[in-house]
Amino acid sequence: MENVAQHNEVEQPPARVDAVGKVESYGIEYIPDEDRHSRPRNLLWILFGGSMTFGIIVIGWIPVSLGLGWWASASAIVVGSAIGATLMAPMTLLGLRSGSNNPVASGAHFGALGRMIGSALGITADIVFAALCIWAAGEVLARSVVRLFAIDSQTTTVVLLVLAYTLVAVVMTIIAVLGHANMVSFTKWMVPTAGSIMLLYVFVAAPNFDPGYAGGEYLLGSFWPTWILGMLACAGTVNSYGPYAGDWTRHISTKKYPPSHSVVAAWVGGFFGMGGAFMFGAYTAVTFKDPLNAYATEFANNVPFWFLFFALYLAFVPGTAQAVINIYNMGLDFSSVVPRLSRVRATIYLSIVSTLLVFVGAFYQQLSAIVSSYLAILIVLGAPWSIINLIGYFNNRGYYDSDSLQVYNRGQMGGRYWSSIGLNHRAVIAWMAAVVIGMLFVNTGWYVGPGAEMLNGADMGFVVSTLVGAVVYIGFLKWNPEPAYVFGPKGARIASAPPDRYGDFMPIQPMDISKVRFRFG
Repeated sequence: MENVAQHNEVEQPPARVDAVGKVESYGIEYIPDEDRHSRPRNLLWILFGGSMTFGIIVIGWIPVSLGLGWWASASAIVVGSAIGATLMAPMTLLGLRSGSNNPVASGAHFGALGRMIGSALGITADIVFAALCIWAAGEVLARSVVRLFAIDSQTTTVVLLVLAYTLVAVVMTIIAVLGHANMVSFTKWMVPTAGSIMLLYVFVAAPNFDPGYAGGEYLLGSFWPTWILGMLACAGTVNSYGPYAGDWTRHISTKKYPPSHSVVAAWVGGFFGMGGAFMFGAYTAVTFKDPLNAYATEFANNVPFWFLFFALYLAFVPGTAQAVINIYNMGLDFSSVVPRLSRVRATIYLSIVSTLLVFVGAFYQQLSAIVSSYLAILIVLGAPWSIINLIGYFNNRGYYDSDSLQVYNRGQMGGRYWSSIGLNHRAVIAWMAAVVIGMLFVNTGWYVGPGAEMLNGADMGFVVSTLVGAVVYIGFLKWNPEPAYVFGPKGARIASAPPDRYGDFMPIQPMDISKVRFRFG
């Protein structure tokens, strides 16, 4: 009996941890409802507190840097934030229902291997935004020190920049490694502290603010194409959180809190939290002597000398908080692509990549044009992915088989979502068609699609890609419906194939490439 008791004690799985001051032990595996201890209000802390940083604020400067005036920039921010929040907020449902992050949950619609599309979107977005946060925070931090100590040596300034970038990267990596609970706690501190500093500077900068600021030369040659590009920079930034909104909601109990609470919290956080930070960026840019120059540099050079101490805090602490969000998310996503990597190791590796990206591009003068172009393309890639997942969620009535979603992570194949070598052709083809056609209507200034040329330069890529993705995917679900075994007890909302058409799903088994077959089920 004693030996049996000892054996059972050894066999017990280690306790899972997600607490402040401890390293989170959860990866992308399913989190049971009883082990979820977060709440919808934490989405507000993440989206508000994490946005009070120069890495997000600088997005609001982009419409100004493209040549737009104050009112045009403000309207682009409002419209873009509303569009981005509307696309991003419902994506919280996937994490709630699946108990894992959104790229893993997307396997129910894109296939057990097709979910890699979502992981790739999340990783690329996070690397760029993390790098942007490191750059903006380090830039203001270093240049504030230069002003405080009246340093006029270019070499010393460069050394300070490198040290500042490195410091921000190290701190953000440590907190991101600690995980979800620590990230939420960190962002909570930003709202009263960084929020107060930003509000103070609104009044400090008011004498230099000119609501009649008319802007400069339009980057794309005329008003509407340039306005749309600025609007898409804001929409793309908010929407880019869609692939990893489930990273946070997988910790929220669906028994304690209705899913609608998380959706509303995410929308409010996206529109007012991130949108408010964008507006602060545009407002302060208009007060600069040269609104078109690099935002972080101008901010450090234009604030009153006494405010530099607040600028140091605003650059370092909130800047680290936002970078933590990005690094945490991409570490989680990368661990789902390479399952043998733990979340901790993946987080460390990708934080190094983001930091190296900063060192490569920190002194490049075309930063705003590159970032705005990247965001315009990102939303063409991300918006149809989001809409396809939301349509799939509607069709399966929010039902997810957590065991089948995790087959790739365990080195297995089969399950409800193993469709045609692990790819569900319905979602994959719809997404590919959306991206290809959408790119024909993109205008980044660097690339102008033939569709954009026909529309006098207006960038309608994300609108076209979203509509194409939705129409093609719904068409597949209607006329080439998914097998009945994909759905829960209530069945599909749109349509499902008769059980005898596809039979039962492939049993879950160890991954064996020789057994892979094309099966359009």
